[in-house]
Amino acid sequence: MKKPLWIWIISLTLVAFLGPPRPALAQTPTGYVRGILDQVMGLQNDPALSTQARSQAIHQIIARNFDFALMAKDSLGPTDERLNGGQRQEFTRTFGYLFQDSYTRLVLNFLKKENIQYGRELLEGDKARVDTAIVRTNENIPVTYLMHTAPQGWVLYDVMVDGVSILQNYKTQFAQVIRTNSFEFLLSKMQEQRRAIQ
Repeated sequence: MKKPLWIWIISLTLVAFLGPPRPALAQTPTGYVRGILDQVMGLQNDPALSTQARSQAIHQIIARNFDFALMAKDSLGPTDERLNGGQRQEFTRTFGYLFQDSYTRLVLNFLKKENIQYGRELLEGDKARVDTAIVRTNENIPVTYLMHTAPQGWVLYDVMVDGVSILQNYKTQFAQVIRTNSFEFLLSKMQEQRRAIQ
């Protein structure tokens, strides 16, 4: 038996209003972090890869798994609200590139064959926190990953190493430069740095 026309209209209206159902996340936050670290450690310990190839591959993993738009916005604090569209786009692009470069170097120099321990996982709405530790012979270094949901699944927006937030470091440094100079000065210096490493 066919549904009456009014049921189809209501159904279509609800779909248009509510949008498609949100896809279920394919993995837990801990599974997501473990997948990234397994990839990175695999690259780090692959003797067939040159240093440049290893660096490029890790660079790509970072590019896929961090929300640079959100990080750039948060790193600027109230200054972000005063930017026009072109300034915001250029800052996000420059910030993303520099972050990928510095974090790639951090990974290359810091993560070798260490044992990673996975600790507490905390879910709050569309955000999550995963505590891990890098276990070495004489020390345990706590590393916490902060993430939120995106259309493709989980995506990172901050990493805390031994209790120190990478994003908060950017906020502090950027605020100081903007306060003593200007946003334009900050962006210009960042663009110079990007050109120097490209």
